[in-house]
Amino acid sequence: MGSHKGQEGLREQYKFGDSTTAETRLVTVARVFEPSSRAFLQRHAAPGASLAVDLGCGPGHSTRLLHEVVRPDRTLGLDRSASFLATASASALPGMLFRRHDVTVTPLPVEQPDILYARLLLSHLKEPVRMVRAWVAELTPGGSLLLDEVESVETSDETGRDYQKVVQSMLLDNGQRLDVGRLLTAASPAGAGRVRQELVTVRPTSRQVGLMFALNLRVWRSDPFLAARYSPDWLDGLQAELDRAAEGLRSLTVTWTMRQLALTR
Repeated sequence: MGSHKGQEGLREQYKFGDSTTAETRLVTVARVFEPSSRAFLQRHAAPGASLAVDLGCGPGHSTRLLHEVVRPDRTLGLDRSASFLATASASALPGMLFRRHDVTVTPLPVEQPDILYARLLLSHLKEPVRMVRAWVAELTPGGSLLLDEVESVETSDETGRDYQKVVQSMLLDNGQRLDVGRLLTAASPAGAGRVRQELVTVRPTSRQVGLMFALNLRVWRSDPFLAARYSPDWLDGLQAELDRAAEGLRSLTVTWTMRQLALTR
């Protein structure tokens, strides 16, 4: 990734992976969260931006959304995964660019952006509040940092609860947390400009939930932490139930509450 002056990269471990399986999962994630993210960007992304940057862009779904809604002169996606960036670049629209960079390293490798956007990123960082403050400092005066992050995930389904226990335990073992949105009310830097925030709910279909969860579990099965904490038979049973939901053979109702936060420098 090269060396950069300023804050040292946190070198976070992205537990959700960048394999072909992980990339397939992100197609469903993009479809599930697109409506609420689009509405958020429409409400809070100021028009006339010269440069908008998508932090942790993955294979480019959120970058395309940012580009389509905001219509800046340029939209840049930053991610440290070479494989994700190859996919993103292959389907880039005119005005969309991608660059390999660890977004926990500041200064960012661009001139001051008018808009920084992050969706479902901060759960994977060990010091999310510190990173939010660092990103705000990267903005042009009057620019906005737009955060679209998980506040809570709720389900009354036993399989859904078991899956959530796996996720929570893995992230906590890595110094991260799924419900990172709860921390963001304290993220506004001293002297920051306007702060706007709201909570929105996202309710995917059972098949969408099952597909996202089942693909994740396949990615994680080789993780040493899971092997040490959960028996193979228990994980096989969980995998089978998630696959059934993905195939439409059982119900799996899960509700995401997202905290959408706009910080203006």
